[in-house]
Amino acid sequence: MTRYSITGGTIIDGTGAKPVVNGTVIVDDGKIVSVGPSENVQHPPDISVIDATGKFVMPGIIDSHVHVTPNQDVPDDIRVHLRVGFNAINTLRQSLGRGVTTVVSITGGPSAVELTNAIKDGYVDRCASQIVAGVVNASGGHVRGRHADGPWEIRKAVRELASAGCNIIKTAATAGFQWEHERVHWPDYTEEELKALVDEARMRDMPVAAHAHSQPGLNYAINARVHMIHHGAHIDEEALEGITREDLYFVPTLFVTSTDHVARVPWPWTKERMEHAYPIHREGVRKAREMGTKIAVGTDGGPGDAMIELAELVDCGLTPMEAIVAGTHNTADALMILDRVGTLEPGKQADLLLLDTNPLDDIKSLQQQENIALVMARGEVQTTSEEMKGHLDPRLGGPPRRIVRVTLDQ
Repeated sequence: MTRYSITGGTIIDGTGAKPVVNGTVIVDDGKIVSVGPSENVQHPPDISVIDATGKFVMPGIIDSHVHVTPNQDVPDDIRVHLRVGFNAINTLRQSLGRGVTTVVSITGGPSAVELTNAIKDGYVDRCASQIVAGVVNASGGHVRGRHADGPWEIRKAVRELASAGCNIIKTAATAGFQWEHERVHWPDYTEEELKALVDEARMRDMPVAAHAHSQPGLNYAINARVHMIHHGAHIDEEALEGITREDLYFVPTLFVTSTDHVARVPWPWTKERMEHAYPIHREGVRKAREMGTKIAVGTDGGPGDAMIELAELVDCGLTPMEAIVAGTHNTADALMILDRVGTLEPGKQADLLLLDTNPLDDIKSLQQQENIALVMARGEVQTTSEEMKGHLDPRLGGPPRRIVRVTLDQ
């Protein structure tokens, strides 16, 4: 692998620390080996220098909730699997081009595991790293995956998904916006069932992400100590206090109820429910920030929508630095991968962005792909602007292509 010195830029390391002006990041064998003020960092011989003068270096963003593929219960047909796989590659390539270096395939299931391995092993290039969630859901519940009811059947389902190579467990504690028959206040699993699911997942070092919008399902999920509450569009103060007390993560997915997204929703009942939730959702995030609740990033959207999520968080009172920490350090921590990614620190995988503009001055600048000068993933330059294209290995494939974004789980 190429060794790199990214030198002269302002480093925003993802920890929340004060930016380092005129800093250098040394990358060797896919990992960061040193980072700090340029005068304090030694340059090894025979290293490729990336001049970052006037630019800004930060960790790649992590999106913990993307439907990279349809629900894991797709028909077992080779043609369907091929089509799903090719679409997944396009989604992950487009995500990387927009600065999102790690994506959770929230309903991927066992069939998505091999794509994760292919990316990791270098057989598929120019893709964001993929983390695969296995879905365990109640019969007739909001999400679609491995149907399981009762504590012991749920434990069996978790064991099956773990043995199939899934990295995390996704479930639902409440109904949602999408299906016409459901109401967001309906609980999916009982507290007893959720406790069994979380207990089994924790024994296998698998974090649990629970779709949960309202009470009483929010409290069921909190009492079961799921790692992450996703959505919370009708979250109340009691739930926020519980999440904070239990040291869990709130992943609000504000993108779901954002004005631009709701305008594209085709189902009138879904649109109406989202519009009703819009102010409640944002007030919940404002209160969470005031209470010191841990916030991480997920979108339930598509490639690059994590950058919209960061701006939504800032609109709810987070500072740009807090939003960046939420989308890097915090999301990695929530997914139990902070030992590998999420910050620019020695020993971490070199997933980073080189930006033309300062996101601390304008967080919305991250939404403009032209402001992303270079994306490095797993220690290799994957995509660049025209200015930086000399650092792109010509043996790799072409640039990511734009795809249509589809939101499947609301």
